[in-house]
Amino acid sequence: MIVGVAGLVIQAPAAHAEDTVTYDIFSDSVGSLAGIEYRDTSGKHLLQDVSLPWTLTVPVVDATSPTANGAELRADWRPNFRTAATVGRVLLGHFVTVRISEGGSVLCESILDVGNATCYGSVPHTAENESSPGNLP
Repeated sequence: MIVGVAGLVIQAPAAHAEDTVTYDIFSDSVGSLAGIEYRDTSGKHLLQDVSLPWTLTVPVVDATSPTANGAELRADWRPNFRTAATVGRVLLGHFVTVRISEGGSVLCESILDVGNATCYGSVPHTAENESSPGNLP
């Protein structure tokens, strides 16, 4: 019996400590968002009618995991009267930056003017700030 128990202990997967990430959303031309969706250790959360800039530091199971354990941030600033033509005219040049950082390192950053933006800790990405003049941190 001792041999069986020892075998189970050896085969057990190593525990992964939680990671801490910081979610940031900011803009120089958009003052509020219709919604923000983010993930922490307890799951996804939706906040509505959020003023910018917005920052939140939370624990996640594994910041760079491509599964439901990973860091995830979404911002939506599309108008209620949504048609492709309307959104394009109304939002053109109104950039919003979404960013996920861990320990001072940027995991993902996206700067868009299309009305919604996402970042995932599992998809490293850094936006080209030159494409969005005036929307620098």
